Amino acid sequence: MNAMTPKLLIICLSLATTLAVATPKSPTPPPLQAQVQRLVELLRDPYAMGYPEATIFQTIDLDPTQKIALVIFTIEGFGGGNNHTQYLAAFNIQSNEQGTDHYSMIDVIPVGGKGWRGIENLNAKFRRDDTSGEVVFKISALEVTGEDALNFPSKKIKINIILKDGRLFEKTAT
Repeated sequence: MNAMTPKLLIICLSLATTLAVATPKSPTPPPLQAQVQRLVELLRDPYAMGYPEATIFQTIDLDPTQKIALVIFTIEGFGGGNNHTQYLAAFNIQSNEQGTDHYSMIDVIPVGGKGWRGIENLNAKFRRDDTSGEVVFKISALEVTGEDALNFPSKKIKINIILKDGRLFEKTAT
């Protein structure tokens, strides 16, 4: 074994790790990304900017006649500082005769941010209460603990987001 073999191995492992991490997620459909950009413009301050690369979405068939999109998007740099907020937006999806999807906003709420918690993947589970009409989405997140750096939450949690009467709100533990 020559001296170059360990270096070559390290380089190959680094490259393989980088490629595994950099695997692209499915891109946000352009009409949905346009709606998210409109929300960013409404929610940001003069300093903050949207971070479109961090946008993640999931489509959910609530029933045979209602399809929605859940979107997690990030706005960073509020007040010119080094902070960010993650938002959850819900959109109704309706298709026209040509099959083109249109996304109508239902509601948007903050769900994460620096020093609070973060959502890295969106794989929401849901249940519908036919009596009350509410839909409960269960979303995996990471929460900041006392030992964590502000941007590196480590505690695995589930958050419950309620959709009722066209509004989103978080169901807190009782």
